[in-house]
Amino acid sequence: MKVTELGRLVWAKTWRPGWGRETPPGALWHSLIAHVWDSGHAAGWLWDHLLAHRVRQVLAADLEGGDASARARVRWLAAAHDLGKATPPFAGLDGQRRAELVAAGLPVDLSVKGTLPHGWLSGRLVYDALCEQGWQEETAEYVALVLAGHHGVFPGVGWLGERLRPKRRGTGPWQQVQAEVLDAAVSGSGAAPYLERWRERVPSVPAQLVQAGVVTLADWLASNEDLFAYEGALPDGYLTTSAQRVERAGEVMGVRAAWTPDPRSPRTGAAALYRSRFGIGTARAVQEAAYDLACSVTGPGLFVIEAPMGEGKTEAALAAAEVLAARLGANGVFFGLPTQATANQMFGRILEWLKGQGADTTVALAHGKAARQQDYRALLHRAVGVDECGAGVVASQWITGRFRSLLAPVVVATVDQLLLAGLASRYVSVRMLGLAGKVVVLDEVHAYDAYMSGLLHGVLAWLGALGVPVVLLSATLPAGQRRELAQAYAGRPVDTDRGSMYPRLTWTGAPDATPGERETRVMPAGTGRGLPVTVSLLPEPTEATVPDRIEELLAGGGCLLVIRNTVARAQALATELRRRLGAEAVTLMHARFTVADRRRLETDLEHRFGRDGTRPATRHVVVATQVAEQSLDVSFDALVTDLCPMDLLFQRIGRMHRHPADDRPQRLQDAQVVVTGFEDRPQGPPVLPGGLRTVYGDHLLWRTAAVLSTRPVLHLPAAIPELVDDVYGPDPVGPDSWQEQMAVAAQESQEQRQRMQEQALRVALKHPSAVETLAELHDEPALSGDDENSPRVQALVRLGKPSLEVILLRADGARRTIAWPVSEGFHDPVPLDRLPDAEQIEVVLDQAIRLPGWSDALTEAAQERAVTPEAWRDSAWLSSGRILLLPADGSPLRLGGQRLTYCSRDGLTVS
Repeated sequence: MKVTELGRLVWAKTWRPGWGRETPPGALWHSLIAHVWDSGHAAGWLWDHLLAHRVRQVLAADLEGGDASARARVRWLAAAHDLGKATPPFAGLDGQRRAELVAAGLPVDLSVKGTLPHGWLSGRLVYDALCEQGWQEETAEYVALVLAGHHGVFPGVGWLGERLRPKRRGTGPWQQVQAEVLDAAVSGSGAAPYLERWRERVPSVPAQLVQAGVVTLADWLASNEDLFAYEGALPDGYLTTSAQRVERAGEVMGVRAAWTPDPRSPRTGAAALYRSRFGIGTARAVQEAAYDLACSVTGPGLFVIEAPMGEGKTEAALAAAEVLAARLGANGVFFGLPTQATANQMFGRILEWLKGQGADTTVALAHGKAARQQDYRALLHRAVGVDECGAGVVASQWITGRFRSLLAPVVVATVDQLLLAGLASRYVSVRMLGLAGKVVVLDEVHAYDAYMSGLLHGVLAWLGALGVPVVLLSATLPAGQRRELAQAYAGRPVDTDRGSMYPRLTWTGAPDATPGERETRVMPAGTGRGLPVTVSLLPEPTEATVPDRIEELLAGGGCLLVIRNTVARAQALATELRRRLGAEAVTLMHARFTVADRRRLETDLEHRFGRDGTRPATRHVVVATQVAEQSLDVSFDALVTDLCPMDLLFQRIGRMHRHPADDRPQRLQDAQVVVTGFEDRPQGPPVLPGGLRTVYGDHLLWRTAAVLSTRPVLHLPAAIPELVDDVYGPDPVGPDSWQEQMAVAAQESQEQRQRMQEQALRVALKHPSAVETLAELHDEPALSGDDENSPRVQALVRLGKPSLEVILLRADGARRTIAWPVSEGFHDPVPLDRLPDAEQIEVVLDQAIRLPGWSDALTEAAQERAVTPEAWRDSAWLSSGRILLLPADGSPLRLGGQRLTYCSRDGLTVS
């Protein structure tokens, strides 16, 4: 096409006044027409190189032209996304350019008050243009919304009814310019042969959301100056130049290639696959069964693997993911875990899995402290461009940018990153694009409360609608929760309750599954292992009760794990045990240690109590909180634990007799668990300490106590599903004298669960079956404008009182310009009056710690006291770090009515 001089004058911005630098010379402002073509080519490159076969099928489902037509459509949508810049309010933002526009006959009226987002203007202009060309209104609105949301926020219901004044949209010569932009979008995208066929075609809303993600990502690439550097006026032949430049997109993104599963994996056999990927000589029954089931399915679905702790569920899930990806056309994996600690540990295992495949792809670790994980940091330091890294797995600095983490082909993350894809938050389309071509794996799915489960159900509904295969892992999944997860994904009633088989595999087909795949499959996956566990209930009337029993258990030596449900209870018990057993015989582990101290403790515990650990020669007690349930691969001779819900009790038991030990004391040869943390009440359920009630509530704790009182020996793993269902089921348990109080607790628990589910619904995307356009995705317009890193959005992923992370340092008694690290092994001060060097920055970040969130007064006082030094505010690493200084003399810091002390042995003590 020929671009007129008027068209050359409508410029898309490279920089804009007010962004902290002067407007560059005119030579650095590039033509809107060039951006149209670049965006279309970027979308085409994404289609060819990053969109999975399964995603392309979803985007082409409504078209007769198939793949070619769908590819042209996303290129056309991307090319047209910035039409709103060809309007007087936007094009006239820059004073110099405004004068040129007016001189050329394009009027710019500065009397127009207020601004409209140019994405919104793009949608309105395209909608009007398509309707004038005879398109159906429904189709025109779908196209308009995809364009209008390219900056992460879609207009709300009724947006087309808002009046667009002529001075804002432009008249006369402005309409000529807008027509040229639309013509450029058609000619540059190859859409011309298909436009007539698209007039009445509307993809599903989930497909529209993914299309919107492609348009946004194409815009980001087309706006990248490393990829499309613009100099001077638009040259002749730029359409060809643009197509050549886009081939460097993978290098700019740091994405060497999408992950390609070995097409032979469904045929190689379970034994060969587990041996080559994980070095497993003989696969366990669960692992073989998971492989076989994955090989047998013909369409996407939800795959639930339930097996005991230590049975190899992770390897089973990865094998299933590889087979499903090969069979169903996926080209990536998302592996989600409940905590940063578990995600960090899994990242190393994923790297080994990729290495076993000989994979040549890009991997990301996604959570708030990902760049501090050793393996990932090493990859990022080498991330200098994929062409310079050689073969193998790489990381990408570009992927670490906001909203981009799910775009890596292989992602290991906290579950928060997945849940954000179901929130009514900004750039949800990019997140959904990142998930659409992957196999999604979630571990420890039993660990989510009613609020997080509500968000997860919403995400599963969207993943099911997009045909994304999902693998869920759990050792202790209640039957009702299993059924709810399957129904959320499938969008229909399903029957997952077929007997008490365990281990078990459950497969539920996606909403669009063929009749043969719609039926839910439930199959046993036997295990050759069994472990009888003796259970003792130990009321705790005095502070001496538990230490006395611990001394009794360790009379002949051995290694004991004690889990308390609150940090304060763990600290108090550790102090008493050190007095009795000696300081060297006790290790304390909880969440209130600095990053450096917790890393040191975890490494030490796994070195001593892990699979190949060097067990202490003398008796030893590890006192921990819930951090020991999931994040540590450790094995002890016996367990003492506070009362907790039955499913979590089995998780704790999984840290006992987990690995063989030749030197286990005779009296601890048989597995035994002591359950304490309560007091007996003659005519009612046990009395619980306030901390336990706050964490878990009366209902589940009382039901667990009732069930355990009738089971002195647990035969694992057979007892797991039976007892979990007894606790979470509706049938009465416990003595008659308990029932009145238990009924009240059950009602309170149900009401709280209902409130949490309703809270989740208010911030989540609506169910895909309940929306007809992208304008109806959610009812929270204020939330949709927040970015993913805002405290408001982060707090909405995990319900609860917000807590504050600080950099904990100790003041210097003489100088205010330095402070001292509080963690063990750090002996040099860090400067406060200047930016620390690279080594000192690592030291500072290692002093990070999260204050408890249960005290509003403490949080508010810490927010006022903890500040960022002025000299640190230009640092990418330290600009958001708040320093909380402890007194130089080691005395407590008085803050918010609390006394705070810290030492590397006890962590942060709040009293």
